[in-house]
Amino acid sequence: MPRVRKTRRQSWPVEEMAKAIEEVLAGRMGYMKAAKTFNVPQSTLEDRIKKARTQNLSPADAAIKKLGRYTSVFSSSEERELVQYVLKLEERLFGVTLRDLRALAFELAEKNDMNHPFNKEKKMAGKTWLYAFLKRNNSLSLRRPEATSLARAKGFNKTAVGAFFNLLQSVYEEHKFKPENIYNVDETGMMTVPNKQSKILALRGKKQVGSLSSAERGTLVTVETCMNAVGNYMPVMFVFPRKRVNDALMIGAPPGSTAEYHESGWIQKASFVKWFKKFVTFANPSATNPVLLLLDGHASHTTNLELIKLARTHHVTLLCFPPHCTHRLQPLDVSLMAPLSTYYEQETKKWLIQNPGRAISIYQVAQLFGAAFSRAATMQTAQSGFSKTGIWPFNPDVFPDYLFAPSETTERSLPAPSVSAVNSGQDSGIDVVSPGPARIANPTASAPVIPESASIATVEESPGTSTPKSGPSTSSTKLRVSPFDVRPIPKAGNDRIQKISKARGKTAVLTTSPYKRDLEKEEEKKKGTTKRKSGAKTARILKKKTVNSTHDSSSSEEEEEEHACIFCNELFSDSKDKEGWIQCVNCKGWAHEACTGLEDIDDIFICDFCQ
Repeated sequence: MPRVRKTRRQSWPVEEMAKAIEEVLAGRMGYMKAAKTFNVPQSTLEDRIKKARTQNLSPADAAIKKLGRYTSVFSSSEERELVQYVLKLEERLFGVTLRDLRALAFELAEKNDMNHPFNKEKKMAGKTWLYAFLKRNNSLSLRRPEATSLARAKGFNKTAVGAFFNLLQSVYEEHKFKPENIYNVDETGMMTVPNKQSKILALRGKKQVGSLSSAERGTLVTVETCMNAVGNYMPVMFVFPRKRVNDALMIGAPPGSTAEYHESGWIQKASFVKWFKKFVTFANPSATNPVLLLLDGHASHTTNLELIKLARTHHVTLLCFPPHCTHRLQPLDVSLMAPLSTYYEQETKKWLIQNPGRAISIYQVAQLFGAAFSRAATMQTAQSGFSKTGIWPFNPDVFPDYLFAPSETTERSLPAPSVSAVNSGQDSGIDVVSPGPARIANPTASAPVIPESASIATVEESPGTSTPKSGPSTSSTKLRVSPFDVRPIPKAGNDRIQKISKARGKTAVLTTSPYKRDLEKEEEKKKGTTKRKSGAKTARILKKKTVNSTHDSSSSEEEEEEHACIFCNELFSDSKDKEGWIQCVNCKGWAHEACTGLEDIDDIFICDFCQ
């Protein structure tokens, strides 16, 4: 049990006492005026100032409270350094739990030979110290973190963001786009069973609280949304998981909406081309009124040669976002998708109340989505999305430095970036432009503001260095060990370089001639391998037969061969029943169809290593 305070002595705030001491020491106030201004006892203030002058202490150290025979394990400067370490790990997405903090405090005290009352059996500081530490350093609070994938942590870095803004600036300078001609398109999946439930009121202390849903698992319907920088929205397009047209699925859909049908429910190249033709009619681009369309690196966008040819013909510039950066760079993700998902969940709950005993199916998705979309798709939402991402108004310094901190864990030294030449006209050679040093990020931006009461000393500039420690807990010759020495910030080594999949698009203007020529070469390369199609298909069928035969060792010679997936290294003999394998026609290596990361794999497959 934590110790309970039994006296009202020294109940004044430490921060106010430190400010009063500072004002008196600076000669700006007298004892009486400082005591009244900061609401602290005058006699205590006089004692603390005398102590600060005789022992040469800072105002923060002189203001530390001390009651009884117990002394603080760490000084105020040491605690500020510990706060700095905790916040630095949180920036890198390696958050410190309460248990981690208690263990770190014990280890830090032991390494510095400090006198401490911590539990040496559990090797942890007590809860009393923990609660007092959090009370003294109120800039720290206990929060529930949001899960962030490793790909996003690595992908959102200064180099990738700087390259995108360089490309964006070049197309702005070349085409002089108006804000009403700057569009963003994105796909979102709407489930018959929403993934997230709203909070509800329930009995305090109840062990489990439930909320009614249609089923355990939902059915996916893809919705194509598009908006521009002034707040106009294009009618949406639904992709239903069906093979045949069914007009009943569109009952209650937003006005002007259209529908496509595919057994997977996902957007495909052909369906996206159909959407783009409707987009050309909606945006009405021309040579004197060009249009910019921002999209992500989905294969239906970046490897769609028909789409690129149509865009070039109709004066539409296609600009692709960097991989794994859309959560911060794409206006639709930043401003629209979160409220749209919330409103959709509210509409599903309202429908279940109005229709007791019935379950939501894909026949109600268009109606529920239409009600949610009309609430979320406002002019302010669209304008806010383009502004927060720095796309319009153009602001390459929109992201502060601390947002790039997670990528520093895997950051490696790169060769000097080169900037591609940008020519005027539709045939300009823009592909991937490395960022210039002045447009990477705002150098003056910093992490969230921390109150003065918990001001942090800058220690990361030289982590691992030891400085002489002051204070009664150690001798003057003892070298001080910092939290950065005890538990260094995680950093990936150069030997842990992971291959980047080519299935995702890169930062590029898709409508330029170099990108179009490269895509045409890839198409010709695939067509040139048709002579080997039958052999690859036969081998693929043999492999699938081997899987389906539950690895019978008495099968043919082909079935007895052992292979490992070129992506995950799993042996073929360990494959699951009816699991698809495919062979690269160049290197003859085998891989799981799921490991390729491609949507549609025809019989001719070329792996990433051979491309």
